[in-house]
Amino acid sequence: MGIRLIVEVLTSAPEALTHREKLLLVVLAEDANDDTRITWNSVERPAVLRGAKLSRAQLYAVLKSLAAKGAVEKLAAGQRNGTAKYKIALLEPSQCPGIPDTDTPSQCPDSPDTEASQCPGTPDTDENAQCPGNADTEQSQCQGIPDLSVRKSLTPTPHPSSTTPSTSQQERPAPAAVDYGIPEAARPLVDALTHAGIRVRWPFRGDGWFPVLSLIAKCGIPAMVEYAARAAERNTAIDSARYFMRGWAELAPLPEPGAARPQLRAVPTAWQPYQNPTDMSVYENGF
Repeated sequence: MGIRLIVEVLTSAPEALTHREKLLLVVLAEDANDDTRITWNSVERPAVLRGAKLSRAQLYAVLKSLAAKGAVEKLAAGQRNGTAKYKIALLEPSQCPGIPDTDTPSQCPDSPDTEASQCPGTPDTDENAQCPGNADTEQSQCQGIPDLSVRKSLTPTPHPSSTTPSTSQQERPAPAAVDYGIPEAARPLVDALTHAGIRVRWPFRGDGWFPVLSLIAKCGIPAMVEYAARAAERNTAIDSARYFMRGWAELAPLPEPGAARPQLRAVPTAWQPYQNPTDMSVYENGF
């Protein structure tokens, strides 16, 4: 793995290379030997194509362009029993120690600073209003002149009491009521069960409330409370609302909007109270 070659390509690649050519050169440098600068493996490997973001046809076009610009040299062509070998050319670093910097000599150590106003021997060009030897020009803050906000008795004007609420604090809205993690749509069901004397846990968190909300929309709160009351009479050890979920799911849905109530048909015969039989022979068999 050519770590040194990767750094060399990143810092000293020719300026004429395109982004695609430089990226492929970095991938080849990662596979090459640091000393010989020759690639080890095939350039058609999926890792090379994926790292350079090239197809097989684009790969050879970019390799041809790199060879034309002198960045790589093809040593051997690919054969049945061998892979093609490419050698990375010696790249000339753009910032070699022997090449002087192209910056202007205004900041060199031997060149004096051109801003004479900041030199130690040159006085500041600002006015002497803020010099230590000059008094402050704002007489209202001098020690010999009393503050305008001070009375004749030289007693400072007292500040407003810190206990008095400010205007911003008085206009602050009241904090919202704590919902304890219960959705607003499920709160009527929780309150209805509590008023019915059914005090259970509600162990639902986050998305766990979705089945409860869907059952409220399907069956309605009155039917759910009625079923929970009957179940609580049969089992007094219920401590969680999850106990009612299966029964709530089997309740009938609410009627469609606008559905009329079916008319009741009157029974033709009226109810009559029971009367003892007048024929005593019915008791002969021991009934």
